[in-house]
Amino acid sequence: MKWQEENLDVLQNLEFAIVEVWRENPEMTDHVALRAYEAARQFYRAQLRGQSPKPPSLTGLDAIAYAGLQSMCEFRLGRSAPARMDTQTPLEPVSLEKLLACLLELGKSVERHTRLGGRQGYLQFIDGFLQ
Repeated sequence: MKWQEENLDVLQNLEFAIVEVWRENPEMTDHVALRAYEAARQFYRAQLRGQSPKPPSLTGLDAIAYAGLQSMCEFRLGRSAPARMDTQTPLEPVSLEKLLACLLELGKSVERHTRLGGRQGYLQFIDGFLQ
């Protein structure tokens, strides 16, 4: 089984947090998603290293996308539940290492789909899977 298949539930949860923001803000571009993934990766990498993470200095839509993504990250880490999610089915918390690997993979996916599909290529791609 491929790594992506083994971690599909985590990847899709993180993507869902981003696509929700895009659905509410159709002007959003892949760059916003990439900035959110990178900011989250830096934040959680600092935690993994035992450092006090600095909150990212994002504004506007970048900050909104990051906030949604961070909420989902906290949920997948088993720390809290997103406000808009029905949590009747408990999920096994993931490790910081796995979360970081997923964020890195999603950043690569944004770059790949932006090259293939333009400014919203990634967002359009994931939207098709997250109905």
